[in-house]
Amino acid sequence: MDFLTYRFPGKEVVRQIGVLNEISPNEATEGFVFSNFEATVFYGFEENVDFTKEAIVFHSLHEKPYVYTSREYLLQAHSFLNGIQQLGLDKAVFSRIKNRPFPINQAEELFNELCVTYPKACVYLISSKLLGTWIGATPEVLLEIHNDQLFTMALAGTKKSNTSNDWGGKEIKEQAYVTSFIEENLKRLHVQEIEIQGPYDYQAGPVTHLRTDICGVLENLPAINLVKGLHPTPAVSGLPQKAAIELISSVEYHNRMLYTGVVGWIGTTHTRLFVNLRCAQLQEKEAFLYLGGGFTAESIPELELDETENKSKTLIACMEKILRKKA
Repeated sequence: MDFLTYRFPGKEVVRQIGVLNEISPNEATEGFVFSNFEATVFYGFEENVDFTKEAIVFHSLHEKPYVYTSREYLLQAHSFLNGIQQLGLDKAVFSRIKNRPFPINQAEELFNELCVTYPKACVYLISSKLLGTWIGATPEVLLEIHNDQLFTMALAGTKKSNTSNDWGGKEIKEQAYVTSFIEENLKRLHVQEIEIQGPYDYQAGPVTHLRTDICGVLENLPAINLVKGLHPTPAVSGLPQKAAIELISSVEYHNRMLYTGVVGWIGTTHTRLFVNLRCAQLQEKEAFLYLGGGFTAESIPELELDETENKSKTLIACMEKILRKKA
């Protein structure tokens, strides 16, 4: 059997036993869902039995994802940066995978630790025959809908939480791209009464982002239509979107799978979806963390590598805390 555990900010933990199935985007109308990076493939969780701890089985994929060495990352990052400059892109997101020892049978302890450490994040743990075991604690709201009221955010630009440095031009520009993209697409989808507040500093554990809140009013528009119109945002793909996605697929060695996809609850009157950041795929004795950074023409690959290292601390700090307890 497959199992799913999740906790939305301010809500109680939900635990379910069932099956994770691949579904078409148009079938994503009611229930807990995941998607791939481009939101072209969705997975829906179907609960079918009462939850019991004895029913939990951790599934692990046989093939391990590709992990860059630091040297490989920098070589690919320079190639990625050249692509941005040659194509005249405003921004594109380059990602990598970092591995760390961590036993899969301690995944529930890690989930509980993430819930305590990051109360404002959407925290989940999914284990399925189809996709293996994934865990995450993501701060980025893609879409919240309550009846006809819509909320979303632009979250881009990153710096260490413990630094007093001002935001640089690269981060401010990066955040503005994401905000403009969301606003333009909401208008295209005929969302009414759009209000924008920000940007402002938003701390997400070891890193701080620039965040802008965006609200609006819907008129008979299914949630999945909004997902298709907004995702992947420039925060995880780039601008122009199509060219950025093509560059990503040509340079990144790995399949992003669930990383930077959609995760959360979708429904007819209530929807709460997040962008799947700060996540890891768990194998028997290893955790593979998926990490990305937004590149512009002015980016310095060495600094982008440092940014992904800082983002990795969201999960690694909690992993190390659990491992210390077991030592």
